[in-house]
Amino acid sequence: MIKSTIKYSILCGVFLIGLFFISINFGSNPLLDMRHFFFDLGVFFLFIYFSGKEFKDYRNDGYFHFWQGISIGFIVMIPAVLIFSIAFYTVFEANPELLDAYKEGAKAMLVDKKDLYLEKFSVEQYQQQLAAVDEETTVRLLISTFWKKIIAGFLITPVVGIILRKKPK
Repeated sequence: MIKSTIKYSILCGVFLIGLFFISINFGSNPLLDMRHFFFDLGVFFLFIYFSGKEFKDYRNDGYFHFWQGISIGFIVMIPAVLIFSIAFYTVFEANPELLDAYKEGAKAMLVDKKDLYLEKFSVEQYQQQLAAVDEETTVRLLISTFWKKIIAGFLITPVVGIILRKKPK
């Protein structure tokens, strides 16, 4: 099971990297844009689904249990997110302008939504949020992005396991 899913894991990691940096090149900041989370869900779905489908059809005689779907999902998801994280850290450390662009985008977003933010929170909390943006580091962004991708994978893995399951009669 592991050998057949590792290639999908590597491809998924490369695809996550490509999608992230293509989004940046098109002017969308994937660290701030919630739509990117839905793209991650779609990417994980495709790679986990095709990995499970290959295992079911070619290695398991057409049978597939839910636990196998969960296992395949984790085998695809975790290395893919680690591959993405290594590339993310490397590129952001080599290119400090990316971190600066994130900070500018985050500040602009806070300023644009100042009225909404002040309705729910106090002025002091708003000022603390603005100050926190200046203190952001590559490692903190990496950890945040890592967990968002892990959560996306955890949400999609059981769905694929349910879709592909087929028990022997």
